[in-house]
Amino acid sequence: MLCGLIAGPFVLSSPGWLFAAVTALFLAITAGHARLPGTDGAHPLASEDTARPGLLAGVALLPFAANALAFYLYFHFQHFLAVYAVERASSAFYGVVLLLCFTLVIVVQPLASGLIRRMPYALALAVGFTGLATGSAVLAAGTRAALLAGGALITLGDIVLFLKNDLEALRRSPRSDAVVFGQQRLAAGLGACASGVLGGQLYGLGERAGHTRWFWLLAAVQCLLLPPLLHTLRRRTARLPVSDGDHEGALTRDDTDGRIPGR
Repeated sequence: MLCGLIAGPFVLSSPGWLFAAVTALFLAITAGHARLPGTDGAHPLASEDTARPGLLAGVALLPFAANALAFYLYFHFQHFLAVYAVERASSAFYGVVLLLCFTLVIVVQPLASGLIRRMPYALALAVGFTGLATGSAVLAAGTRAALLAGGALITLGDIVLFLKNDLEALRRSPRSDAVVFGQQRLAAGLGACASGVLGGQLYGLGERAGHTRWFWLLAAVQCLLLPPLLHTLRRRTARLPVSDGDHEGALTRDDTDGRIPGR
């Protein structure tokens, strides 16, 4: 979010330099990770014959799928708001919209975390996806007020979905915190990638037709029609027992104390 705030004014004015700077930043991060020290010794409790479980072993299926879908829908906003907002306002106003969203994340999410934790999972999904749908529909108006209100609603919906999906994954999975977070970030990456590929085609069609506002209405429709598919998955997984074959940092199903999701 902070990177988007900084990059906002340069999206259309200097896209080449912006892309080059982002590429250099990721190359530097990659090089830094490559130089991180490794571990020389084996885990004292691990034996040579013990096979390590795969990344998706013990995955909490419903939170994983819900997280992928949430990021697919949320990243319609992240990917395409820039070109949509700058055409109707300015790059400076686009930065204001991002600043509002950034402020909501750092202020509202900590304050609402306790409420979100206690919220029933089905209710949290309904609230979150409704926020995404309403915000997307508001964006279709294309005014400055609509950009601010739509961005705020989408961000609030994302706050609920992001936090609750991670907490529910921690509750359902027997894997360690690090593995669960890795699984959830994988789901987020898959959803964001799908949003860029599929959403990009839809936005391109709307742009060529001169009706990009329809893109947001279609996004709102997806926010309403796709989440009910999770209900079928929820019914199939609700009674599945948690496997105790992997005790890697396992906690009880209701114990998420100290397990804090992070963006």
